[in-house]
Amino acid sequence: MNNEKDNICREGIVRAVNGNEITVEVIVSSACSGCHAKSICIPSDRRKERIVVQNTRNEQYEVGEIVELLLETSAGNKAVILAYVLPLIVLLVLLFGCYALTHKELLSVGVGVLGVVVYYLILKSAGQSVEKGITFGIRKKGIE
Repeated sequence: MNNEKDNICREGIVRAVNGNEITVEVIVSSACSGCHAKSICIPSDRRKERIVVQNTRNEQYEVGEIVELLLETSAGNKAVILAYVLPLIVLLVLLFGCYALTHKELLSVGVGVLGVVVYYLILKSAGQSVEKGITFGIRKKGIE
């Protein structure tokens, strides 16, 4: 992680240490979980996720220790583009392109949705190469 000011930080708990690989558990919550009206709207959506991080600083970590996961802002932007922006573009291009050619709304919607499904299948099959560009760092809590 080059410039730590350009990182997104998330607190987590070390669950396993295997050589240079550290498994960190983080709690992922939806935007609703922080809302003051969540009790009358919908229940909060919280789940635990485990992320394997490479210990590039060669620091000692213990199971149960609270740490911070770091993700470069540019990697977060890349993830947003891959997960949300590009599928929207695929949907719109196929929807309007198919409608311009056929003038059939239902067919156009079907082609657009099918295109997005195919996009996500391709993204999932290319998961290993996509994950190489998005790596997490780790540091002890409270250390700058």
